[in-house]
Amino acid sequence: MSICAILSLLVAGACTDRRPAPTSEPYVITRDGGGQMISAEADRAAFLNWGGQIEIRGYCASACVIFTTLPNACIGQRARIGFHGSNVNVGPIGNQQMAGYLRGEAKRKYLAEWQYVPPTDMHWITAVEYAKLDPKVKLCPIRGR
Repeated sequence: MSICAILSLLVAGACTDRRPAPTSEPYVITRDGGGQMISAEADRAAFLNWGGQIEIRGYCASACVIFTTLPNACIGQRARIGFHGSNVNVGPIGNQQMAGYLRGEAKRKYLAEWQYVPPTDMHWITAVEYAKLDPKVKLCPIRGR
């Protein structure tokens, strides 16, 4: 096993901000401030493998944003999406890592503007605004309809 593979396992094992595994549909994310990108990537892979419906409601910020582009996810129409730059930027790690999960105008805005928002701050947009920037994003039906 290479040193990179060993370090990857050690770092992933040290992440304590993982989301609970899905147990039923829909899996609802309501107030997610992000956390470690490596944890969010592991959770994204698990959500993708699980394949059930994921609803993002309330707010989803920072590393949580990578869930918005899952093919099995929708965003509540009243949700807020928050962006900021990474506190670690080394080659493909950090802002480029986040940009890899974004699409269309949302990716362009992130690279042109939002990646420069300090990690201690947040640039918020509504789910509807986000869907206009990335037409592939799915908005969830309003509950009760």
